[in-house]
Amino acid sequence: MRKQSGVRLVVVLLLSGLLMVWGAGAALADTSSGAATGTQQQLTVQQALDMAMATSSSLISSSYSIDQAKNKMIQQTEPITGLSSLAFTPSGNTSAATEGAFNALVAANLSLQQAKKALQAGQDTVTYQVYSAYYTILQDEAALDAAQQSFNLADLQQRITNLEYQVGGASQYDVVQETQSYAAAQNSLDAAKTNLGTDYQKFNQLVGLATGDRPVLTDQPSFAPLVIGSLDAEVSRVLASDVNISSAQNTVTEQQEALTVVSQDPAANKSSADTLGAAQQNLVTEQNSVSQGERNMYYSIQNLESSQDSLQQALTTAQDNLKMIQVKYDVGMDTKIDVQTAQSSLNSAQLALLKNTISHQLDVMAFETPWAAGV
Repeated sequence: MRKQSGVRLVVVLLLSGLLMVWGAGAALADTSSGAATGTQQQLTVQQALDMAMATSSSLISSSYSIDQAKNKMIQQTEPITGLSSLAFTPSGNTSAATEGAFNALVAANLSLQQAKKALQAGQDTVTYQVYSAYYTILQDEAALDAAQQSFNLADLQQRITNLEYQVGGASQYDVVQETQSYAAAQNSLDAAKTNLGTDYQKFNQLVGLATGDRPVLTDQPSFAPLVIGSLDAEVSRVLASDVNISSAQNTVTEQQEALTVVSQDPAANKSSADTLGAAQQNLVTEQNSVSQGERNMYYSIQNLESSQDSLQQALTTAQDNLKMIQVKYDVGMDTKIDVQTAQSSLNSAQLALLKNTISHQLDVMAFETPWAAGV
């Protein structure tokens, strides 16, 4: 911003009456808008989560899959009489038919266990999706506030520059520059409004609300540093719990059981061995991918945590600066544009801290249940 000249100060003083009318009009518009919308539904994260769990088609489908797997277990158990447990190991005197029936039972049992894991993984996924969608709206609202303050500042600067130009205190170039800044701020504001509307639609679809609903989201993200005893232990925990690794392991187990039925065709035996080898390699690949992903996520979380204090301090500084400028403005030592600049800086600092806090909480969730976040 250019240093205020004497002419600029006069223009600012002349503009004060216009700004009072502008501010009153904006306040009236906000009041009218609020009156038109009426009472809005309020939602906590837990309420949104409950709604999503109850309406999720994928969870309903997973529940049916468990029922189907249970029925399959019953069907596969019937051909094998006298089987007391799944510790049975086919012997050389066991017929191929019996071994085949046992292998089918093993596969059915694995399918049932996998279906149960898939349901739990699905619930974890819905949980992550709800938190992500919920916090995205909060971030969109903060971004909209920041864009609105930036627009207000650009609007104020353009008004002042136009008046300065009329009395010879600004050039045509200055007017063009401020006009371009105003247009950019308007575009950013429009984009922020569009993003909020789009993300509300996604959220509403997730929790089962009507497309046009705009529930008030009452919870805020929380910041708590990630504390673990050992990164290696956490990686091992995830490897033992990951639904994708479990599926790959089940495939290996099924192929190992299939090899207990020895065919008279050497080519068939070779094919079964090759299939097992491929399944084992796929398992190793999946384990390595999840392990590396966990380690990368951990270091990403550490970076976010190292930024949190500085962002909090920046917010505190912006708050103190606005208070000081407001006091100086009240006694005539600062101008309205100084106040608006400080307010815009405060909103930007609030948005930066909120983004970091949200990213941290979601990354911690992804670190604990990577299958839910798709990482």
